[in-house]
Amino acid sequence: MPDRPPAPITCTGLAKTHDNGVIALEPLDVTFAPGQTTALVGPSGCGKSTLLRLVAGLDQPSAGQVSIAGLPPARQAAKGAIAMAFQDPSLLPWLTLRRNIALARKLARQPADPRLVDELIGLVGLEGFQETRPAALSGGMRQRAAIARALATRPQVLLLDEPFGALDELTRRQLARDLPPLWQPLGTTTLLVTHSVDEAVLLSDRILVLSPRPARVVADLPVPLPHPRPVQVTESAAFRRIAAQALAALAQGVADSPALAAQ
Repeated sequence: MPDRPPAPITCTGLAKTHDNGVIALEPLDVTFAPGQTTALVGPSGCGKSTLLRLVAGLDQPSAGQVSIAGLPPARQAAKGAIAMAFQDPSLLPWLTLRRNIALARKLARQPADPRLVDELIGLVGLEGFQETRPAALSGGMRQRAAIARALATRPQVLLLDEPFGALDELTRRQLARDLPPLWQPLGTTTLLVTHSVDEAVLLSDRILVLSPRPARVVADLPVPLPHPRPVQVTESAAFRRIAAQALAALAQGVADSPALAAQ
């Protein structure tokens, strides 16, 4: 499957204050390397999803900027270079699986590519369900379809907001094993929001641990484990060491939070 050149994401002085005065994100300076998968972990409501929305161009910063391969997110999104997948797959119930995935290219103003759509369906293990509507698919199958849809535009940037959060543990582990090989060979720059430290270590090349709101980077941890990563790697000493570092950083971020300390 053809791909686009890998795209670095640069956040410079990036900050967000909501209209109600809530400061979601402190000024942030961080670069996400092209082709790398970075997990964002932190307490609920700390600003992880806000950061993702700023990178996607779905929200505007109060200060600073985001640059993707030298262009603002809106211009990259208009070219179909950015794709998102959420906890809710949000498939259109009246469309078949094939048409749901193909719709991504139409919305990105890209030419139809039935061969690519069928290839993606096969890659996510849904061959034989091309003409099936979402209601007849399991939760795990719908999430696989959402990932295929996100990859249909051959994006340079893939943004995953708790994509496995609503699934049972067995399905989560299966998708964590099966889906990363779909985007990793393409050189896609991937940001993953997750509440699971084990999931972050299993899927990413780097973990950014964020503090309670307003979000700031508490720790920046490399994950130097070779790919592919079978689920059994979670039992290794190296895996457990990285997970322990992330958990310790989370706890320290909460302990150091001025807002929580004032309570």
